[in-house]
Amino acid sequence: MALGVGFGVVCQVAEGRVPRMAGSAENIGWVMWSGTVGLQRPLAERVEAAVVGGFGRISISPLDVALAEEAGTTPADLGRQLRGQGLGVVLDGLMNWYGGAPMTAARSIAFTADEVLDMCAALRPVSLTAFARPTGDVGLEEIATAFGGLCDRAADVDTLVQLEFMAMMAIRDLPAALAVVAAADRANGGLVFDTWHFFRGNPDFAALEELPGDRVFAVQVSDGPAAPPDDIGRDTFNRLLPGDGGFDLVRLLGVLDGIGALGWVGPEVLSPATEGMPATRAAGLGAARVRELIDQVRAS
Repeated sequence: MALGVGFGVVCQVAEGRVPRMAGSAENIGWVMWSGTVGLQRPLAERVEAAVVGGFGRISISPLDVALAEEAGTTPADLGRQLRGQGLGVVLDGLMNWYGGAPMTAARSIAFTADEVLDMCAALRPVSLTAFARPTGDVGLEEIATAFGGLCDRAADVDTLVQLEFMAMMAIRDLPAALAVVAAADRANGGLVFDTWHFFRGNPDFAALEELPGDRVFAVQVSDGPAAPPDDIGRDTFNRLLPGDGGFDLVRLLGVLDGIGALGWVGPEVLSPATEGMPATRAAGLGAARVRELIDQVRAS
């Protein structure tokens, strides 16, 4: 099955190189996190936005892979099509990878580790994002052991595993996520660093400054009001474009740059405002805002 207009555009740049974003940020690889353009938007439109915007990687979900297969495109074919557009793939993400009660309330989060690793074997993503679940009924030691096992299985298909801490989940902040990654101690195990979750969870700059930069495999950038919200679950889907809120993103990106953590970066602005834009505009505007902040950091 052809996935439409997004797969009719041929990318003319090498993976990770974004000519439109040259300047002080030219050594950064750019990820188009699908949340910025809308997780429910047709995959072909997301691919087109990534290609037109000159991104080197795109995030897709296990549900995207499953729906494509149901429509006639195997995971292997999907991976080949995306790579043919010059896009590396971030499979984002997996929740049911350690002990305790699995999450099954929605199909998007119900995939098992076996199912997602089978996808990885065929799709050949660059990296797989792992999330914790909302409850803390499993200790960090057990989670770290499971994370190590997940990394080992992913290594068999040449895939990195990046743990994302989330302010509303059991692994809610950087120190907890780093403890899991450090205890697992796998070469292909690291972190996704989301600026929204950092500020909404536990903005521990001391821990950030001690973070080994090479353990940060990807960075997601968005903004928000400085004051904590009454409903964090609702707030996470009403993020602001970088620079439009009260987060001290210049300080944060400055620290990340100083530790060498700005390797793969992109906007992740989960918002009705960006979802309502044409996908190419939302992706391009988000990336431009991130670049402006990095330019500001590196010019100081």
